[in-house]
Amino acid sequence: MSSFLTDEASLSPSLRLELKLPDLVIVHKNDSMAADLANKIEAKYQGSYRFFQEISDFNGVRPKPPEDFQPQMVISLGGDGTLLYSSRAWGLDGTPILGVNLGNLGFLAVVEPIWLNELLETALAGQAEMEVRQALDISVIRDNARQAFFTIINDAVINKGALSRIMNLRLSMAGAAFWDFRADGLILATPTGSTAYNLSAGGPVVHPSLPVVIVTPICPFTLSSRSLILPLDLELVVSIDQNATDTHLTGDGQVYLPLRAGDLVKVSRSQATLRLIANPHRQYFDALRVKLGFFNNDRG
Repeated sequence: MSSFLTDEASLSPSLRLELKLPDLVIVHKNDSMAADLANKIEAKYQGSYRFFQEISDFNGVRPKPPEDFQPQMVISLGGDGTLLYSSRAWGLDGTPILGVNLGNLGFLAVVEPIWLNELLETALAGQAEMEVRQALDISVIRDNARQAFFTIINDAVINKGALSRIMNLRLSMAGAAFWDFRADGLILATPTGSTAYNLSAGGPVVHPSLPVVIVTPICPFTLSSRSLILPLDLELVVSIDQNATDTHLTGDGQVYLPLRAGDLVKVSRSQATLRLIANPHRQYFDALRVKLGFFNNDRG
């Protein structure tokens, strides 16, 4: 990651006057603590950077930045949901994201407030380490035409609506092998999302560095229907049963789309890259231990 700061000593006076300030985005959840922290960050660096603030869970019309706005970094203030929103809105082109955890779990937002000043200074100095996370592209095909397309960081979930009824689904892999099963739904997760809904549904925890997709049925009808861990480059297609009703697709818990009988949901490796600024004070296995209680061996 290159430094955002320019060596102005090497510039002529006229060129310094024309230099546009680097752009920084702050995305925060809609509460007073997050908003206050966003304003403090902007006040501290005002004059060195140009800021654009956005609320992640704002229900109105999304504000637009200036036309020439090109963010150098995104600062996400909230929980994992805020960071997922920040990723879709700003980060899928590779713009680095600093995720500050103001929520509870904090698997993606790995920077606790006590480390914010240190890691923000490190990032602005161009010395931060990055974690690259894979993403998945989701397409919905209806009557041979693409009806919807979006990119996910955590998971895509196919399930029923208010009435809990079992579904008949077919998962095709690379146009060859297929798997027919009955379940309450299906989770298609990235390794990053393996600790979210996938884990709650009995799926495995997968290290985020592995290039795979996790497929986990939700409450399957038979005990033999268990999670699959498949290569990332293997295109997957989920066929919605011709008799299906009240079925929907959810992406990262934030994108919602009703599905119809006969729809195809295609899942493939995304060319988008998500770059998260790493926290040297907390490793992935620390998060499993502290947040989920893994590795806390009972020695009696």
